[in-house]
Amino acid sequence: MGKGSHLSLFFVLMKGEYDNLLPWPFQQKVTLVLLDQTGQAHLTDSFKPDMTSTSFSKPKNDMNIASGCPLFVSHVVLETDKYVKDDTVMLKFIVELTGLNHP
Repeated sequence: MGKGSHLSLFFVLMKGEYDNLLPWPFQQKVTLVLLDQTGQAHLTDSFKPDMTSTSFSKPKNDMNIASGCPLFVSHVVLETDKYVKDDTVMLKFIVELTGLNHP
C-alpha cells in the first residue's frame, strides 16, 4: 500500500525452539519507533495483536504473515536531516512484557 511513497514497518513472528514454552496467541503490545537523530521528535505507532489473526498464532511454518504499518511515515517526512543521517535510519521495536509469566 505504501510502495513508492512511504516507509512501511512490519512485525513478524518466526518459529523458534522455545515456542512450546510461550503462551499463544501472541498478545503483547508492539510499538514501532523511528528515531529522530536530533533527539527531538521520534515517530511512533503501536498496535495490540488481533487474537483471531493467524499472524499472532503459534507459527506452524518458518514464519507467520507479517503485521504492521504499511503507511508508517511518508518519504517527504523521512527524507529530512532528523530521520536520515549519514544514509542511516534508526528504528526501535518495543514489545511490552506486561502480563507475561516467565518460566
